[in-house]
Amino acid sequence: MLLNHFQIYEITVDMQKLRVIADRYLASGIGDGSINDTESGQFRALLEKVKRECPPLGFQQTSEIAESIAGRPTPAGYRELSIELAHLGDSLGRELKKEGIFRIHPDRKKYFDQTNLFGPEVTAAFPSCTRDIQKTGSCYALEQEDACVHHLMLVLERGLKALAKTVGLPAYHHSNWHTLIINVETQMKTLPGGAQLNFYRDVTAQFGFLKVAYRNHSEHAHDDPYDMEKAGNTQGP
Repeated sequence: MLLNHFQIYEITVDMQKLRVIADRYLASGIGDGSINDTESGQFRALLEKVKRECPPLGFQQTSEIAESIAGRPTPAGYRELSIELAHLGDSLGRELKKEGIFRIHPDRKKYFDQTNLFGPEVTAAFPSCTRDIQKTGSCYALEQEDACVHHLMLVLERGLKALAKTVGLPAYHHSNWHTLIINVETQMKTLPGGAQLNFYRDVTAQFGFLKVAYRNHSEHAHDDPYDMEKAGNTQGP
């Protein structure tokens, strides 16, 4: 499972800030000078952040080192502070080398791991789609274009099955889109006319268009794969 490592970035930034301060005092020949209350508080806050954020990401060794450091008195001087930060940073560096880190472009960061990608109304109306909505956005953020469209089609398929149930058809689990759409069109002929029926007809027509334009193309082998622009267009404006 892909995990968001942004917390580790924040930890490394905080750690580097303290190391710059400690190294500056060491370079000035006053490494044994007492650290002030602000830097002491920042160091303690850093340790707590490491203990909190590292275990869920699998950086157990670094978390244990932070816990060990936190159990000792706060470093009295900058030399000791520099040593503790070096231990912590070396451990985090070793554990990060074992990871595969993916960069998400700033323009696509908002799509990653989002359950409300299509708005809270859709999430509330179709809770069974939450996983595939989340996967749609995450795959788009990571430039996995075909996977993005695949999960989006699974979202739409649940909508199509909901439509079939609404017009009075039995629950479908494994029927293909073509069969579902034909059966929905047939069933609608038995329903009374009116605005509701017109709405069902419009929605069914949209599913027919989506089947030909996107679903068939995404679920079969072809030599015209989706690129980022096409994948983005399938998600709407």
